[in-house]
Amino acid sequence: MEKPDWFNWANDERKTGDWIRANNPKWFAEVCQILFEYDPMTISLVSEPEGYAPEVGSILRSLPQCLNVDDVQQLLFNVFTQWFTPEFAGSRSQYAEAAAAIWENWKQQQLD
Repeated sequence: MEKPDWFNWANDERKTGDWIRANNPKWFAEVCQILFEYDPMTISLVSEPEGYAPEVGSILRSLPQCLNVDDVQQLLFNVFTQWFTPEFAGSRSQYAEAAAAIWENWKQQQLD
């Protein structure tokens, strides 16, 4: 059976996430926890913070390019749209609270 088109992309994203987690496990876990608490897709599919690990890898890879909380909100929306579908990801506004928390976390990371 042939692999779907997205298979290699998803594998590459997971490898990137694994590398980020190995190099900064505390930060990775904190962002997983933020997404778990805010549940921006407003569904309870994830039963533990670690369930967000694939998306967190994608988020943390691009987070250094963000200049403000609006950039983080767009990043979250883009990541969840890529990992799922636009319909399943919902609207950009759903990501505002999680983006604010991740932005604050990111700024704190820069001070540590």
